[in-house]
Amino acid sequence: MKKFLFVCLMVIMGVTVSAQQKKALNSYISYATFNMPGEGSTPYVETYITFDKASLAYVKNASGQFSATINVTIMFKQGESVKNFGKYSLSSPAVADTANISGFFMDMQRYSLPNGTYSLEVILEDENNKSEKPFKVTDQLLMDFPEKFCFSSIIGLESFSKADTESNMSKNGYNLIPMIMPFYPETVNKLTFYAEIYNAKKQLGDNEKYLLNTYICAFENNAKLNNYYFTKRMTAKDIDVIINSMDITNLPSGNYYLVIEARDRNNEIIGLNRYFFQRSNPYYQIDNTMMASINTNEVFSGKINNLDTIREYIKTLAPISTLVEKDYADELVRTDDITTMQQYFYTFWSSRNRVDPKQAWLDYYTQVQRVNASFKTINCKGFESDRGVVFLKYGAPDRIVQSYSEPGAFPYEIWHYYTLGSQRNKKFVFMTRDIVTNDFKLIHSDAIGELSNFRWTNEIYQRTYGTYNDYGVDESVNPDSYGDKALDYYNNPR
Repeated sequence: MKKFLFVCLMVIMGVTVSAQQKKALNSYISYATFNMPGEGSTPYVETYITFDKASLAYVKNASGQFSATINVTIMFKQGESVKNFGKYSLSSPAVADTANISGFFMDMQRYSLPNGTYSLEVILEDENNKSEKPFKVTDQLLMDFPEKFCFSSIIGLESFSKADTESNMSKNGYNLIPMIMPFYPETVNKLTFYAEIYNAKKQLGDNEKYLLNTYICAFENNAKLNNYYFTKRMTAKDIDVIINSMDITNLPSGNYYLVIEARDRNNEIIGLNRYFFQRSNPYYQIDNTMMASINTNEVFSGKINNLDTIREYIKTLAPISTLVEKDYADELVRTDDITTMQQYFYTFWSSRNRVDPKQAWLDYYTQVQRVNASFKTINCKGFESDRGVVFLKYGAPDRIVQSYSEPGAFPYEIWHYYTLGSQRNKKFVFMTRDIVTNDFKLIHSDAIGELSNFRWTNEIYQRTYGTYNDYGVDESVNPDSYGDKALDYYNNPR
């Protein structure tokens, strides 16, 4: 899990500070889990906290330069019991001039944790802005390393090199520089990654062979991408290290998973893990050659011969489309080229279900009609609304909390999914300022790839607590007053 943190820190202190009078502390937090096989060993978690240098408040230090200080508290809890923690002050790299600060710096820490489920709590405070409350974020962490074949987390790397000496940035003989965040712009054409394999010898036998498959699939539909797949034959060991790179020069913009999968001699999957990442590649163009070869007289979409109808059907695909598909479809529906629309529509569904693309479309369209009836607003159809998009992407939630008349709160809903693909216990928070419009906007989710806003309670209770800084909503979590139920509903879904 990876989260963005945005903290507003007001500089109101009697010290020498930079010319920055108001700063929003911009930090990116991620973590990865690893094991140390062997008798008496304990799994551990690595935390990576990256700070935007320009978002910090600087004071002059003893050497005459300027530096910032962040107080960090990290706790791993089970119930009210703290199982491990770190509490420390972190200094930024010193600068001589605060006028044009740019770049990032990262802090990495390691914490031993036995297998189990934990609540991870991170508290960040800018030492030079103590007039503002510290910012706190929590997440659920699972440590799960059984005594059989399994993987560590996969981490994206900016770079790696052989390690001559051990340091807090080294692992198994390599110096590793993790990616700041899982985002690859068009200037980055390689996806480099690191992972570890445990207990292969214990499960398969000494020197037994197995296949390690690495590939990229689309986040939206888990479809494997052509040209992004390679296989390596492995020999079973107690622990093995994977460091590899994949050329992503021609990978379109979108959300993806890098998947590492192990198979035994019987071609059975014995282990699998995934790494979520985002790609921006604005110069990529869809190859229309294969699509143009489709004879529309021979496919079901050729019978959709009304221009407005095929346009509308293509628009309904947006919630389950990749970014490239969305961009292409947006341009296509602006034309009058019904033949290409029919070819595209068939291509879209045959890529989801080669056996029966028509039935796949009919099943999906049943859900479109459902959300159109339930979630339409004054300004948009149900499939275009935020609730409609989430419903079509992920299906019906397991639980829904509807709170439309809580004192001091705008109307809101909290959707809870027990299982979301490989994710567990994920939630979506929607809010509207006027229940009459039925226009509920997504304001927060802890699901991978979705909008994450850890101040979502501030938006809901803005009616009561108002706004009183330049950033709009108060940057601290709203006071816990009588009748405020949103956080309780979120943490303990009914």
